[in-house]
Amino acid sequence: MNVKSIVFYAVIGLGALGLISMILFEPGSLLRMILIYALLAAAIYGIYRFVMSRRGNSQENSAYKKAVRQSKKKYQPAKPSKVRKIQTAQRNQPQRKPAKKAGAARLNGPKLTVIEGKKGKKKKRMTL
Repeated sequence: MNVKSIVFYAVIGLGALGLISMILFEPGSLLRMILIYALLAAAIYGIYRFVMSRRGNSQENSAYKKAVRQSKKKYQPAKPSKVRKIQTAQRNQPQRKPAKKAGAARLNGPKLTVIEGKKGKKKKRMTL
């Protein structure tokens, strides 16, 4: 074992010993100390959230949130429509499979965008 691990375990042991003695001899002060630390942590967290909400450009945040909503709406699977009641005349007829649409396979494919490059342009070379 190296010196760092010995110091680490010694500090942990002393802390545990202090906690046990506080539980046995002064439980009221232990509860008060825990309450004070919890309130202090809540106050620091509240200040942090308040500062972070005021920080930054709110216009950018609102534009980002709008874009996220539009993206979710666009790529969200369609909700099934309400099932209509089948009339008795339609029940007697044999059911047919619906014909596949020609563009249905293309709709489910990846969403790719073509980016035009500069392949056709020739470099200007220096002439001597």
